[in-house]
Amino acid sequence: MNTRSGVAQRVDDLLVSEVEQILASVPYSAHLSSGDQELDEEYYVRHRIETIRRIRLTARVDALALARMIEEDYDSSRLWGRYTAEELNHDILFRNDLRYHGCSDETIDGTAPLQATRDLIAYLARRLDEIGSLAAVAYSLFVEWNSERVSALVVARAERRFSARHLKGARSHLHIDRHAGHYPMILAIAQKLAVREEDERHLFTTLKDLACLFGAYFRELHDVTVGKRTGGHSGPLEECARRPDVGASPVTGDQLT
Repeated sequence: MNTRSGVAQRVDDLLVSEVEQILASVPYSAHLSSGDQELDEEYYVRHRIETIRRIRLTARVDALALARMIEEDYDSSRLWGRYTAEELNHDILFRNDLRYHGCSDETIDGTAPLQATRDLIAYLARRLDEIGSLAAVAYSLFVEWNSERVSALVVARAERRFSARHLKGARSHLHIDRHAGHYPMILAIAQKLAVREEDERHLFTTLKDLACLFGAYFRELHDVTVGKRTGGHSGPLEECARRPDVGASPVTGDQLT
């Protein structure tokens, strides 16, 4: 694999490009972090609910990845185990915030995940079988990269729209990510696992696929909230040209509802 600084730059360049494509195809995806319009509460709340559902669903993938990583690189599995244990508690932070929007645990848990989230989980399960723990690491790399660059903007915008107490959990989450150095930690794990050229190709292919799946998520998020009220769509409806084959969902119906 190339030098660590070189890989970090390539990851950054790739994700900047992929996020730009998401913004171009689904312009409303920028609404959470910027814009002249007042932050739409229904859109924001549904996004936070989906974040909680995604944390719970990816936790299973993370645990399976840990079992794989113990065989692949034991030293990396120590870091991964610590990271995933921390992530297990992050849904609590967002749950506490949502109570100020009138959302109970029953409401959150009774909200079925969006199809885009189901597709994401199915994709990660398939890639875990194909390339090992690197699939889950690529997902964490994607979300931690975005968190490091965008989360502070989202929190600040939501605080202006609602109040500081509405964002106490989200701000704590932001502090945890920064204090624990989650993005550099996950980047270091990815670099250790992707030592062969083939592994490196798998990493970058998976990152591209994840960007495509998150683009689908933001399109669906808009269409079930703002779009449902206005009768409009989030943007161009054509699917991502490289949309991955997600396969079947690895979780049962009662876990998804």
